[in-house]
Amino acid sequence: MKRYSGRIPACGVFCGGCPTYIREKNPCPGADINRKRCEKCKTFHLCCSEKGITYCYQCSIFPCAKFKAFSKRWLKYGQDFIKNQELLRRIGEKDFLTYYNLKVDE
Repeated sequence: MKRYSGRIPACGVFCGGCPTYIREKNPCPGADINRKRCEKCKTFHLCCSEKGITYCYQCSIFPCAKFKAFSKRWLKYGQDFIKNQELLRRIGEKDFLTYYNLKVDE
């Protein structure tokens, strides 16, 4: 994992733990800088935008089947997106980033 302090996308990934963000060749600059890519995400960003919410946990049907399936695929990278969403709900964006960045520093 690498430190990350930018925008948290609708799915609740900590970009610092994303394999695309931490790879050496052609890494993703994160959801803050790569905003255009995230905003084209039909699975989560556009769904949230249509509902007038920022994060999936704010949806009345969270976690939907689509979210559960996506979340399951990310477990191998050490992130449980359902738990990430619950953490975002409980402690907010700033403390979410602090929480994960402390894990990077361990």
